[in-house]
Amino acid sequence: FFAQPISTSGIRDTMQRRHPHPLVPSQTAHRTRGAAARSGAAALLLMVTLALSGCQSSEEKAEAFYQSGLQLLAAGDEDRALVEFRNVFQYNGFHKEARKTYADILLTRGEYQEAYGQYLRLIEQYPDMVDVRQTLAETAFDLGDWDQVELHGQAASKLAPEDPRSRAILLALDYRQAVMANDAAAQARWGAAAAELVKTAPDSLVARRVLIDWLMVGDTPQSAMPEIDAALTLDPDSFSLHSMKLNLLSQIGVTPAFGVQLRTMVDLFPTNEDLKSALVSWYMSQDDLDNAEAFLRSEAKAETAGLPERVALVQFLTVLRSRDAARAELAALIAADAQSPDANLYRALVASMDFEDGETAKAITEMEAILASAAPSDQTRDLEIILSDMLRQTGQDARSDALIAKVLGEDPTNVAALKARATRLISQDRMGDAIVDLRAAQNQSPDDPEIMTLLASAFQRDGSLDLAGEQLAKAFKATGSAPEQALRYAAFLRAQGRDAVAETVLTDARRVSPNDPDILVALAELALQSGKWAVAQDLAGALRQIDQPETIRQAQQIDAAILLGQNKIDEGIDLLADQANASSGDLRALAVVMTAQMRNGKTQEAAALLAEALAKAPENAELRLMDAQMDAALGRPAEAETKLRALIADAPQADAPVRLLLGLLSGQGRAEDADAVLTAALTRQPANATLLWLQAGRLEQKADFDGAIAIYETLYAQNSGDLIIANNLASLLTTYRDDPASLDRAANIARRLRGTEVPALQDTYGWIAYRRGNLDEALRYLEPAAKALSSDPVVQFHLGMLYADLGRTDEAATQFRLVLDLGKDRSLPQLETAKRRLAAIDAAPKP
Repeated sequence: FFAQPISTSGIRDTMQRRHPHPLVPSQTAHRTRGAAARSGAAALLLMVTLALSGCQSSEEKAEAFYQSGLQLLAAGDEDRALVEFRNVFQYNGFHKEARKTYADILLTRGEYQEAYGQYLRLIEQYPDMVDVRQTLAETAFDLGDWDQVELHGQAASKLAPEDPRSRAILLALDYRQAVMANDAAAQARWGAAAAELVKTAPDSLVARRVLIDWLMVGDTPQSAMPEIDAALTLDPDSFSLHSMKLNLLSQIGVTPAFGVQLRTMVDLFPTNEDLKSALVSWYMSQDDLDNAEAFLRSEAKAETAGLPERVALVQFLTVLRSRDAARAELAALIAADAQSPDANLYRALVASMDFEDGETAKAITEMEAILASAAPSDQTRDLEIILSDMLRQTGQDARSDALIAKVLGEDPTNVAALKARATRLISQDRMGDAIVDLRAAQNQSPDDPEIMTLLASAFQRDGSLDLAGEQLAKAFKATGSAPEQALRYAAFLRAQGRDAVAETVLTDARRVSPNDPDILVALAELALQSGKWAVAQDLAGALRQIDQPETIRQAQQIDAAILLGQNKIDEGIDLLADQANASSGDLRALAVVMTAQMRNGKTQEAAALLAEALAKAPENAELRLMDAQMDAALGRPAEAETKLRALIADAPQADAPVRLLLGLLSGQGRAEDADAVLTAALTRQPANATLLWLQAGRLEQKADFDGAIAIYETLYAQNSGDLIIANNLASLLTTYRDDPASLDRAANIARRLRGTEVPALQDTYGWIAYRRGNLDEALRYLEPAAKALSSDPVVQFHLGMLYADLGRTDEAATQFRLVLDLGKDRSLPQLETAKRRLAAIDAAPKP
């Protein structure tokens, strides 16, 4: 709190009643018998009041309303009392007591902004009201508005320097200054002063808050607990104090009390959805699913319950009970609300479950039936977006696009529809249009991390890496350093070579989610890469403490990597071997230890380990595949081929044996055999992306560039976000086609490569820049690419062509000679061009 920048956001839901209402004794009214008597008395009173009002001055009228307000307040009628006090101000805007009482009531009712304004008005009129100055400073303290704390606190101190309230405010200012300066000695001095002040002024919440903050950041944070409890006796409804207690219980690890406190806060602040979610999460962390379900059911059955509470229960049942339990709950909800529009949403949830369970046609038919009779509404548009997504996933893009267009036609600001259309536009490389849609969505929902992530994707594919990084950073911050966003942002930073920043991001995420295994593993990878062995050991220990089979395996692998990284080869391999033996069913552990053994020349040990595993499970397909790889690595190609062909016969839909067999046959120069294997595999699996990718590569080797381009176009349509596919398609279009449409399409696809430091991608982007006449930009990419890929004749040819067009003929000639030498055993169309350009350079007169 003390270290936060100035903020006007409220910190506490209910503030202490520092100023009780000035009450007056109630008066007993005389009862008159009979309706006529009462009516006559009322008429007489009205006549007298009207007669007197004509004679009263403004001040007298104001005083009459003030006294009436006091009487109503004494009778407990705050609402009517407030009306009377407002009447006072119509006749006398300088009525000190009325405005003070009015402001005090507003403050106790939680109407802070209006109360604050009334107190400010008082101070303008009567600047020496010390209690109002103190109230203004204390209110600003609660809101974190330190400028106003300073202004009114200093004024209060001048008016009443020895008053405990004034001293507490100045103490808070001094303590905060020490916090902002990171001055531990000064913090200790003012913290001790707060402890002394609390002894003489135990009802000072400001002084106690200083003391609590000082204790919580000290060596014994648990010592703050009695002070927090004491503060809560003064202000039992303070959200910030309850939050401090909750955080402290979490920090010191008092698990049962943490749950009790969380439940207390849910009861105190029933509209706070974050607290409810935290309570359910806590129950689940304790494996207390029964209490979690009971709480969600109580929320769903409450009088104020609506769709969110009922859907939350269904989601809980789906994830943590069973889909059958969720379906039963939905069936009950549909029966209970059959005539309500809510039933349409429940039916849509059932359809979504059908879709996820593979009954896609049934789900789509049901969604269409629901929408056929649904009137236009926000909910109907939500259901149309769900159906649109189903259609998209089943390849019905035109119908999906039409539904999104319909939604946006009815509601151009619909955030979900804008995100859906933007996602589609990104896949079509229409980045400008996608960014427009996403900016429109962000105007409606500025804190939506999904919009930020989509914007980052659009900017990244547009080649605007700085803007992409900015959006990823915003998404990371918007989610409170959530693991998913942290991992995405860190991966982006690492791709830019900014490992130090990535480590900072992941470290921040670890503070928020200390037991997230993905964060721990990502940090361990960075530590291992930079040789920070002690850090890696700490991370392995954290993974081991999670005590799950997967995290224990990850911890052991990190331990082994540390040993291997320190050149303790035998110890590292032995550790991996122990892991593999301890988890006999974990083939990943076996693969890791075998790889480590092979890399370090221990081929016989690796073969023996594999043979032992195969003896236990001779029919295991993964072990058989590893066995074939072992034969190939040990120079036994015939045995490897036999085993791979047997695997293909046993599992015709598996593509890994096909891929390995193709590599084996190609390495032996058996192109026709390799083609036959691939053709047969594609006959069985014509849409297999891996096999199509392999086919494109083989067609390219045969100089069938149109065929390769056609396959890459198919793959790109399926997944335009795949960087390798995008690079290969753009490269083929610019290398083997000359029409403007192909060059424009290649440039559009390759925009995402701008700024890349990957040599193959640099070559693609640089060659496209060359083909479009941007020679200076091409030079920045083609030179480093050619240096890194020094044995690739096509990459060297690209640089030679650029040198020639730049007039750097000697360097161009050197490049063309290198191309001819590197490509002498290959049939590349670039070779003829290189010969021709080299001959022209040699024939040209020398200056």
